[in-house]
Amino acid sequence: MTADDIPANPSVLNTTVLSNFAYIDQLWVVADLSAICTVPVVREEREHSVDGHPYLQSALDTLDDEIPVVTISDTVANREGVVSDHLDPGGARAFALADAEDGHLLTDDGDARSFAKDQGVTVVGSDGVLLAAIDAGKIDEPTADEWLSTWIDEIGYYVPYQSISEYR
Repeated sequence: MTADDIPANPSVLNTTVLSNFAYIDQLWVVADLSAICTVPVVREEREHSVDGHPYLQSALDTLDDEIPVVTISDTVANREGVVSDHLDPGGARAFALADAEDGHLLTDDGDARSFAKDQGVTVVGSDGVLLAAIDAGKIDEPTADEWLSTWIDEIGYYVPYQSISEYR
């Protein structure tokens, strides 16, 4: 997908949300999000991590086919260059695209979340994706709680609340 094909107000995926949903083998939830896309460096980061984390292969398999990987414009690349001192490459590029296209940044990375919020970019984490899936009628709250518990217990996902109902 080229820069000309970027959806309006995109939901730009960083590696953390992608990894969490890959871990529970529920990437369809992320793929079903409106205007979802990611940037090439996110694919590259997952390619380098798949050996130590085999579940990430499913994340790679969804990219391009189900989750568009967009080529960024020079304008976005320039924005990424400005923020690269603050964020890792995937976070910087995903932030730059979300910022340039008036979109949302999907990340659980604390530094990326703080930076994006300070810059006025809307941030959604894995827990927010769960809430959106519930609101859209795609999953129920007990399922979301089960997935949230799995992330907390098995991969050390840090969130302020232990159940989805506490977010409401």
